[in-house]
Amino acid sequence: MTNNPKTLSVKQNMVWNMVGSAIGLACQWAISIIVVRLATDMESAGLYSLAVSVYGIFSPIANFGMYTYLITDIDGKNTVGEYLSLVSFTSLCALVVTMCYAAATCRPNALLVIGSYALYKGIAVVIDIMHAADQKAHRMDYIGISLAAQGILSLCSFTLIFYFSHDLVASILAMAVTTLAVGILYDLPKTKGLFPLKYGIRKHDAIALLSSCSLIVVASIATGAFASLPRQVLSGIMGDSMLGIYASVATPVAIIQVGSTYIYNPLIGYFAESFHAGDSERFKKLVRTTVIGIIAIGILALLGATALGKPALWLLYGETVAQHVDLLFPLIISSLLLGVASFLSNLLVAVRALRIMVVGSVIALVISAVCSTPLIAMFGMNGATYALVLSCASSILISCEGVFLQLRKQLASRTPDSTQS
Repeated sequence: MTNNPKTLSVKQNMVWNMVGSAIGLACQWAISIIVVRLATDMESAGLYSLAVSVYGIFSPIANFGMYTYLITDIDGKNTVGEYLSLVSFTSLCALVVTMCYAAATCRPNALLVIGSYALYKGIAVVIDIMHAADQKAHRMDYIGISLAAQGILSLCSFTLIFYFSHDLVASILAMAVTTLAVGILYDLPKTKGLFPLKYGIRKHDAIALLSSCSLIVVASIATGAFASLPRQVLSGIMGDSMLGIYASVATPVAIIQVGSTYIYNPLIGYFAESFHAGDSERFKKLVRTTVIGIIAIGILALLGATALGKPALWLLYGETVAQHVDLLFPLIISSLLLGVASFLSNLLVAVRALRIMVVGSVIALVISAVCSTPLIAMFGMNGATYALVLSCASSILISCEGVFLQLRKQLASRTPDSTQS
């Protein structure tokens, strides 16, 4: 780190992360609403949702697990510049793989939309590595400001272009340009003030880092696939318009999953520190606090849906979407489970139980692949949610067992009390 002694407290970091992430999420949510409101039919909403889902499968290739790995890299084996150099390459690889997959599995009219969205998200992934460095330096105020700026500028640029042109590709590319501007003009100078940034990485170091993160990538791809596969099956069986309706109802529910990241993301470094220090009591306390917080968000969402579900959907999207309020409650449960599963995956990275993470995510993917088609055939759009619930439940059970095993095997054996007894 450079000579910058100022750091923020845990509470301050959590607040900055929460505010910035909430603004960014609200803006992304608003974009999904604008697509529905300004488009002449539901096809644009369906294509936008498809682009999000397809890129979600391969986004782990872009970040290659380096965000969490950088934060939990207590020994500092690689420089921030090396992480940035490598993630720029992996982001380009993710774009190529996404387009190959889209060409093989999606309709031709979706390819440009998916490609432009993949470019937009790839730029954001590179910026995220700078955010990981900021978090490691306990300066998440930089992250909060950047996420807020990205969200607001993306919303404004998308709305302006889509309003006048109704061109989904041009609107997404406008978001890519504004996001790149935030990264160059704000994030880069701020991160340079914390760490010396020397770009480039030697071949040996790149291979070593990629090897260390490869299991994270495999698990993340499987996780993204089991989460998005039911939507792709839904699109294939019922069409883009039905997927557009489903995605519109699911978008506000995603606040549960994203809200869970507000709780655990600022604590990832502390999980790693307590694990490596052998402080099992602190580790368990952090786990309990995080899980209770995520469940509390889910309970509040269920209460809100009970009181305001259909009126809220009607106000946001109109009568066509509001008629499908029956999708809401299962989606809330699935989003809650996704939040828990995502937290446990990050926890397994912190304790370096990467093989267990791979096993859990692959089994969940198999369940999703096997169950999606019959459940959608039986229950319609809700069938996609039921497939996701089953997949998440299996991932959570395996992850919990993995964390407990790792604690008994590594943490408990390092505590002073256990060695004395």
